[in-house]
Amino acid sequence: MPEGPYGRLEATRVRYDLAIIGSGGAAFAAAIAARRRNASVVMIERGTVGGTCVNTGCVPSKALLAAAKARHGTLTAGRFPGIHATAASVTFGDLIAGKDALVEAMRADKYVDLAAEYGWPIVAGTARFAFTPDGPVLEVALNRGGRTSIEAQHYLVATGSAPWAPPIDGLADVGYLTSTTAMELDTLPESMIVVGGNAVGLEKAQMFARLGTSVTVVEALDRLAPFEEPEASAVIEAVFREEGSSYTPPPKPLPRGEASMGQFSRCAAATATTPSCGPSGYWWLPAAGRSPPN
Repeated sequence: MPEGPYGRLEATRVRYDLAIIGSGGAAFAAAIAARRRNASVVMIERGTVGGTCVNTGCVPSKALLAAAKARHGTLTAGRFPGIHATAASVTFGDLIAGKDALVEAMRADKYVDLAAEYGWPIVAGTARFAFTPDGPVLEVALNRGGRTSIEAQHYLVATGSAPWAPPIDGLADVGYLTSTTAMELDTLPESMIVVGGNAVGLEKAQMFARLGTSVTVVEALDRLAPFEEPEASAVIEAVFREEGSSYTPPPKPLPRGEASMGQFSRCAAATATTPSCGPSGYWWLPAAGRSPPN
């Protein structure tokens, strides 16, 4: 047998109609479509089954947003005559544990059990392409140890994306959160600077602000939600200010389509020495987009 990056491959090689690297929404959609045509399918996943939506995206973020909305509703109930309501501080670790339990249940129901129902295996391991005289194969280093080789008529790479941190001078040195790790903390931050005023940044900013964090949003363009209509941006900015979050526009806004990371850097550099963009003792949360995973 040929040598691969993980050493000598096992003597047995399994062949499928379709081999999929990744186990998120796109991977599952392709696998289900193939199985409905009676094609044999195998899926390789090096991390947690389910991809972004159930593990680190839609499901956990919307669960925490709902909790934050409930607390905010309690805190603002006093606007009605005769209503007296208070909200104690958030036990953030318990909130995160509840989110984790929900994610685990939905992962099992919507992904792991679904794969079993449609009848394809999920191999836990890291896949690499290798080329042989007979064509390409996948060499897989199994998470439990050992190696295997998978051959298929068709291959699909569906590994999704990961949070991207803009190249702000000094950011790596001070450390920062991402849209993923922010939902894994066991203590609620006292203050936070969110870099990026689009959907993910605004979602995280409002969530943490409603839970009790002092939040500042920094956006490179001249308004929040800069790719939406100006009227929508104005409403969003008004809501954020009404709820106590601050918005820091760039020092010199550029026309749409001409923004550069230097605008982030100017605000970041000022904040590194004097917290002009937000309160001291803050956490950084870049939310400026996503990129292919490493």
